[in-house]
Amino acid sequence: MKNFWQRFKTCCSWENLNPLNWSNGEIKMFLGAFFAIMLPIYIFIGLQPIPTANADSLPRLDIASINLSTPVTTIDLTDDRQLISPATIAGVYEAAENKLFIIGHSSTVFNELHQVKVNDIIDYNGKQYVIHELRTLQKSDINMGQILQSETEPTIIIMTCAGTPLPNQDATHRLIVTATLN
Repeated sequence: MKNFWQRFKTCCSWENLNPLNWSNGEIKMFLGAFFAIMLPIYIFIGLQPIPTANADSLPRLDIASINLSTPVTTIDLTDDRQLISPATIAGVYEAAENKLFIIGHSSTVFNELHQVKVNDIIDYNGKQYVIHELRTLQKSDINMGQILQSETEPTIIIMTCAGTPLPNQDATHRLIVTATLN
């Protein structure tokens, strides 16, 4: 046992841990081990898929009164008829004729949406819409069929969480902003 500790002290002394004191063989062994570990990691990261959506090519949603400017990506219904909001930008679902339904998280993209007022202007994809209704409803009181139905004039509905926070970025209520083409 005494022999083991002597070899351990010699091998792992502070002088031997300093790369400037290493022999050429020790440097080659270190570099070989380093690249054997890092090369697969580098290849794995480099081969990850690149998102196809470029934010510059997406429509934009701007609300000057709350300094909001965000790209808006298209979202679709999932197999269980849910709309999943993007993490940090807004998502639009083309619900019906003359109806755009835009959702986003109140903790990210729509964190100031509660400050908009009736008659504020929403610029979406180069067209201006005027806010004419603001409602905060409990989730259980929302009729999605009514919200998503077609309109006679171009309309945007923006919806985000409101009320008491719940797990999984949810809340007890929804803030619903309705705007029509100006």
